Amino acid sequence: MSPSPQSPSPTVLPEVEIAAEARPLEPVVVHVRCAPGYADALRVWQSTFLLDRDSNHTSSMIGFENISLYPHWTMVPYGRPYRFTLLFEPLPKSVQVFDLSEIIPEPRGWHFPAIRRNQEDVYWLDLPN
Repeated sequence: MSPSPQSPSPTVLPEVEIAAEARPLEPVVVHVRCAPGYADALRVWQSTFLLDRDSNHTSSMIGFENISLYPHWTMVPYGRPYRFTLLFEPLPKSVQVFDLSEIIPEPRGWHFPAIRRNQEDVYWLDLPN
């Protein structure tokens, strides 16, 4: 029986800390509360954005919950409040005030002006606003 070859010793790499700028950022979360009777059905367009008031920065919508994306509709229970959530790309740290705007080719796109930035980047908005 021939001797078994020695396995190479493992290489140990030093721990590397990921710079804060390189870490993935959390999305901006917007919860929208609809008053009873606001609408029979709701939808959101992909062309819904967070727009920085002091620069040309735009954060695109990256997800949504409890609402349909155009051209589909979500039926709203009659006479009951309704909630849905929109998720957006992170805002730069410099953003202090922004608008949420649904930019669509028909009337009545949502517009929530002058939302003050908070530390958690989680917001509660009301319809009608």
